[in-house]
Amino acid sequence: MKIVLFKFPYIDPSFCVKLCGLAEKLEYDIAGIVSFDLEEKSTSIKNYPVYPLNEILNLSWDAAVFACDEDVFDDIAPQMVELGIGRREQFKSCFWLLKQLMIMKYEDFDDPAILETIEYWKTHEISVFNQHIPPEKGTLTKVFFDSECDLPFVYFKTVGGDWRKMYYPHEENFVILNGEKFVANLMTEQLPTSPHLYIKDDHKICAGDIIIDAGVCEGNFALRYIDLCSKMYLFESDPKWIEPLNQTFKNYRDKVEIIPRFVSNVTDEKNITIDNALPDFQGEKIFLKMDIEGAEPLALRGAKKILTNNFVKASVCSYHNAEDLLKIKSLFRKYGYKTSTSKGWMIFIWDPKIFDTADFRKGIVYAENY
Repeated sequence: MKIVLFKFPYIDPSFCVKLCGLAEKLEYDIAGIVSFDLEEKSTSIKNYPVYPLNEILNLSWDAAVFACDEDVFDDIAPQMVELGIGRREQFKSCFWLLKQLMIMKYEDFDDPAILETIEYWKTHEISVFNQHIPPEKGTLTKVFFDSECDLPFVYFKTVGGDWRKMYYPHEENFVILNGEKFVANLMTEQLPTSPHLYIKDDHKICAGDIIIDAGVCEGNFALRYIDLCSKMYLFESDPKWIEPLNQTFKNYRDKVEIIPRFVSNVTDEKNITIDNALPDFQGEKIFLKMDIEGAEPLALRGAKKILTNNFVKASVCSYHNAEDLLKIKSLFRKYGYKTSTSKGWMIFIWDPKIFDTADFRKGIVYAENY
């Protein structure tokens, strides 16, 4: 296989170096790097020659890999075909190299879920969830506008069957279709087939539980169980979500506390520990959900009192970093918890290190001490 890489001015050259490394591991021949920068000064990257775009027709190649964002690839690849530079199937996103490397790395594993993913890749591109949540499972939820609070919202169904307004910031990147706005895939990650499933038959929230939701975002997990819990603590560090969250839970001020800080193992101006944020609970039944972009191990270290002095069930994300699964399981075991993991595997393609690790990851660690 002979490839070329398309280099874009706004992309750090180190990313081209990383993609060259993947190609080398696959023993692909690199014919060169083609630059979209008309003022390109480099003569080589990783000892491979850099050519201006107008020389692409003089190069011999089987595949052209775009070192850029997916949206840019989807926009420019068809233009390359129209210009007669190549066939559509020859143009590949940067994740194509990752997929080829992972197929080679895992094709002899005897894990049925991994082999199922590799089979799925024969007809689909690599994604975070792959066959577990195929594209046809996507949904669109219509967005409305509340003139009283000047915020967009969707109607959201709780586990009790009631519909509530769930609010969003103005700058949210909604899907626009026929002049109307929609939220895409609002609850898709909580389908029964998802490796990102927080609640399952033997691991669920019970009436009267105290809920700790670390990494609330729009609040769909919290709002879903709002009428079931006795008290709820919502941690959200992104300022854009605070006004919408206050609006969503305005009728539950007696049971909901919104804490606009990062959850960590220290307490300062920006961070707070769960132990410092919550009362000194003893013997309470608590459900902890945590999705905080890789800070989960730190946050668990800052929740020692809550985790050791109460009866806790936890669903903690373990896919953001390659080492998170081991760290999270080890911490829970240290606190005396039984642990298990969600079914299936994720490929967290948005981790900048994924091109180095090229690994499958478990989505959720389930833990409980009763």
